Amino acid sequence: MTSLLVATSNQGKLKEFSELLKPLFQCDSLPANILAVVEDGRTYRENALKKAQGYFNMFCRPVLSDDSGLEVDVLNGAPGVDSAIYGGDNLSWSSRWDFLYSELGDSLKSKPLARFRCVLCYYDGVNEPQFFEATTEGCISSEPKGGHGFGYDPIFYSTELGKTLGEASPDEKSRISHRARAVQKFLTFMQKQP
Repeated sequence: MTSLLVATSNQGKLKEFSELLKPLFQCDSLPANILAVVEDGRTYRENALKKAQGYFNMFCRPVLSDDSGLEVDVLNGAPGVDSAIYGGDNLSWSSRWDFLYSELGDSLKSKPLARFRCVLCYYDGVNEPQFFEATTEGCISSEPKGGHGFGYDPIFYSTELGKTLGEASPDEKSRISHRARAVQKFLTFMQKQP
């Protein structure tokens, strides 16, 4: 099994990556207290590339990074690349959901269309960076539901599953999530490499 550095300190993401990438890859997390690469790009692609190249330069080993976010149509794609800090830097997730609900106002009644988007970047220091992008479609739930997942999962209603991602089992989420679909593209690419 090949070892791969996954450029995230988010334990929820790391757990998902570990499940999605096995048995081809063993996911190694970033060391504790490592200086984080600043994600100041204005696109998911820019941030994913910064992380992949930045951590490759620190550790001299292949890196898989991602940047992902929630996009709500009536908010012109917000929170988007700012999903992790939407409403303020140090908010709890429930406070972030409340902030999103306040931004939606009356439009929440019409189940505003939304999607999760994920952009992965694989960089091995030899070849050009490779990008893999995917989405999953849905809408914003009128209230949080379910205790699974992380981040915005309890308020994102998946049209494919007929429930929020917070209500979905890990197996259900791994079939339809933006991250799962992007990882599948990455795995397909890697299996074609010599």
